[in-house]
Amino acid sequence: MKMKKSLKIYYKIWFTIFAIMITIGVLFISPQVGVADQGDFNRIMSVSGLSLLASYINNPNFTRFYNYIITDYKISHIDNAFTTIVSSSLVYLIVIITYICKAFGHTIFKTQYLAMFYSTIYILALSIILNSLNIKDKAKFSLVSLLTLFIFFDGNYLVWFNSLYGEPMMIVTLLLFIASVFNYIHYKYILKGTEKIMSKIVYILLATFLFLGSKLQVFTSLPFVIIFVGKIMWDNKRTLNKSSLITLCILLCIVITYPIGISINSESLNVDTQYNSVFYGVLNGSDTPQQDLIDLGLNPDMAVEAGKHAYLNPSEYVKYDPSADITDQEFYNKIGNAKLATFYITHPIRLLKGMEYTASKAFYTSTELGKYPQSYSETAVTEFHRFTVWSSFRENIFPKNLFFIISVYLIIFFFSVYKYFMNKSNSEIKTKLLLLWTIMLIGAIQFPMPFVGNGQADTSKQLFLFNFIFDSLLIVIFSYILFTIADLIRYKIRK
Repeated sequence: MKMKKSLKIYYKIWFTIFAIMITIGVLFISPQVGVADQGDFNRIMSVSGLSLLASYINNPNFTRFYNYIITDYKISHIDNAFTTIVSSSLVYLIVIITYICKAFGHTIFKTQYLAMFYSTIYILALSIILNSLNIKDKAKFSLVSLLTLFIFFDGNYLVWFNSLYGEPMMIVTLLLFIASVFNYIHYKYILKGTEKIMSKIVYILLATFLFLGSKLQVFTSLPFVIIFVGKIMWDNKRTLNKSSLITLCILLCIVITYPIGISINSESLNVDTQYNSVFYGVLNGSDTPQQDLIDLGLNPDMAVEAGKHAYLNPSEYVKYDPSADITDQEFYNKIGNAKLATFYITHPIRLLKGMEYTASKAFYTSTELGKYPQSYSETAVTEFHRFTVWSSFRENIFPKNLFFIISVYLIIFFFSVYKYFMNKSNSEIKTKLLLLWTIMLIGAIQFPMPFVGNGQADTSKQLFLFNFIFDSLLIVIFSYILFTIADLIRYKIRK
């Protein structure tokens, strides 16, 4: 049944109300919840002008890592503006919030402020996407809205908002990117507008900038996203004047340069991941660690550190401590991404085993890190059950193997290819399908990256974006199945 415009607005209002209610219920009721720091926050704090409060530092019973969340930070000065500029886009958001705090005379940064920003953008982006889907049937619109609320507002996604991790920035800015593209498609192909095309593309570029800078691991998505955005600019080369095209090209160059700058500026983090990728990845559980090192062009003597990651106590290493000079000479100066790639290309069985391990760690958005402050409970509380039905189902029921993951991807890919060729003359559908393929490629490249780039260290957490995209693909599948069932029921009723 077709839906009147006024009725669609009514449905969108109810979606927004329910989204706000769920978000408040998960994040903003007492006791406060979040995710404890596992040692990642310093990288963000040091470049965004945040530091620990004196009340924490002077407390002998204070436990900073793993067990309890910290929600309040002192707003300090930024030491190096350049370092801040070439940092994660999350830092930009924090700096904006700190300036707002200072404007009101506050010297304390609360992660709840960040959670409010995330929540607002998250709900706004999903509302724009739903509005731009061009679903005219009220039953189908309701089904998609309910699926979105049930899956995307799961507590194990939202709880990360109240932290300084980059994971929520990734999914929020990815949704912002998708929303900006859907907004562009709606304006260009449904409303047939041309006057505001420039601003619509600028929004896409801004969202792209924020997404590609959200976390270092998103760097691998750069070529897919840029090709897609470049395609949109190319499609409008006759609509835009010369000065607008030049402006967009300059902005595109900034978007491309930004994540490259972040990668160059993250050398210390790259050092750790390089160590993990070999000792905790290639050599971990290997029957031939010395030969593996020879194949990588490295000293086989380093096999004594097989199975170790970069975060152990120095006394636990035999000879090649990650910070030792000999490790720098014998390992860091000789290893590189090209050698790792060559190793896995020439050892496909090892890569397959690594991907099987990665699959076993997929679909976990919960974490064993503490969820509550120390003031709430002296015993660390890692359990979290606020609106987590979907993530609990996913973690306990979904098959954690390559066959299931590849099957879902192939089903959507082949069906979308069929749809693409069936709608060659429909630019709206074609652009939406190109966006779908771009998102699928982002998810696909996220899957092997944790193991190849960081060994078996923190695999589940590094699959956060992959899990989010996989959930998005499942919404596509569920929606199509439910739409088909609804159409069949209506057909039988009419008949």
